[in-house]
Amino acid sequence: MEPETELAYNIASLPERPILTDQQIQELLGIPKTISEKTPAKGYKEENNQRRCDLELETTSDDGVRFSVFIRQNSKFIENFSIGLCYHTNLKSPGTVTLVRYNGAHGESSRHLDGHYAQSHIHRITEQEIASGSSQPQERHREITDRYSTFEQALRIFFDDFHVANYGDYFPELLHLGLLNGHQ
Repeated sequence: MEPETELAYNIASLPERPILTDQQIQELLGIPKTISEKTPAKGYKEENNQRRCDLELETTSDDGVRFSVFIRQNSKFIENFSIGLCYHTNLKSPGTVTLVRYNGAHGESSRHLDGHYAQSHIHRITEQEIASGSSQPQERHREITDRYSTFEQALRIFFDDFHVANYGDYFPELLHLGLLNGHQ
């Protein structure tokens, strides 16, 4: 199914405590996006034992929809990373909502019965979480995945999954990775 470039709602017209439905969250994830800014412009900055960078995304529509991406990787334990897609509502509540996080292994296995901390996993926010006041995907909504095992694979799959068209301009090493792993 081709994602619609115009949303069927205007977040500014929602009630004082807007609630995104699960369908609206899926629509937001499906909007075609391009990177308009990367901080730092080249590579990553080191801070608190993490390699990090942030991206501002644009959409093709003029409806004021804004997204950003945070990218964090532990400098010492490189399998421990988080890549998140944020939706900026321009409203005080809910404000910025992290729609999804692609995480690597955190190196722990005893924290949860499914052992997801020791494996690559994805957190997705739900309508129910937003309604309860959360703007972050919670621990209970996760899926263990074998779609990626490295930071670079996760980044490439993240950009493909969320329709970020020009990531190769900012992360050219991912284009080569895609050819080796069968991605287009």
